[in-house]
Amino acid sequence: MSELILHHYDMSPYAEKIRLALGLKGLPWRSVQTPIVLPKPDHFELTGGYRRVPVLQIGADIYCDTHLITRVLDQLQPDPPLSPPGRETEEIAFSRWAETSFMMLILSCIGIGGIFPEDFIEDRQQNMAPPGTDFAQTKLIVPTKLAQLRSNLTRLEDQFGDGRDFVFGSEVCGADLSAFHTINMMGIHPRTAALLEDTPCVRAWLERVRAIGHGKSTPMEATDAIAVARDAEPAAFEGEPVLPDGMSLGTPVIVIDDEYGSGNVTGQLAASGVHDIAIRREGERAGEVVVHFPREAFTVIATG
Repeated sequence: MSELILHHYDMSPYAEKIRLALGLKGLPWRSVQTPIVLPKPDHFELTGGYRRVPVLQIGADIYCDTHLITRVLDQLQPDPPLSPPGRETEEIAFSRWAETSFMMLILSCIGIGGIFPEDFIEDRQQNMAPPGTDFAQTKLIVPTKLAQLRSNLTRLEDQFGDGRDFVFGSEVCGADLSAFHTINMMGIHPRTAALLEDTPCVRAWLERVRAIGHGKSTPMEATDAIAVARDAEPAAFEGEPVLPDGMSLGTPVIVIDDEYGSGNVTGQLAASGVHDIAIRREGERAGEVVVHFPREAFTVIATG
């Protein structure tokens, strides 16, 4: 198996989810630090314009979005599973719900002020917020967002009411990692940290998940990761491709994240499974790569 290369930055909660997943599975990985704000020329060289982190690179295959990355890790190393067999849909549903806390927390922190660096706020305002969004007005919704976070925390506290150690029982899985990464970040400010005071089971669970760690990682320069892609070939697709109606392999397409601000990616439609979208593109330095997205959260549109 080619090296697992994670493109991320330390502050990213979603990257923390994948760092823990790698630690849980005991998979060694290479760590490429991506800039927190634009420009990201090396990141875009591999993704074609998708700006979020984390991104997992395996040779010339580039995997975007944590929900796809966790599925890829389960394929590479089935034990321990991030999606427990027979409970895959339940794990996905719980993870999607748990991650509603992310924007509640981010908007709370922006509204409280003084938490994030100014260049971070400016970048998100200009490049990732819908047109017309005014971050200066987020202070007005802080009470609502804190109440929403409390609601989610209460539901999670109730989940542990029977004494279980993890979300689904005695074993940790992807649902725990999806719930952990935002709640772990709540310690960033006293007003958000205070929400945890009445959730002793959640606090104990946080410590259990945190103890998983990140496994063994080795730093890597982005230019070296690009060279890895250039010297590799995308993995061969196995099985029957699942293609949108009216499209065929090689159709010029654009892939758009259903969440605003991720950046659009153009290329040629490549063989994809029922749960993912794959497009083939050519980078000036990386050569031919295949960029993968989870089908349930991205839209693919023919452009030619």
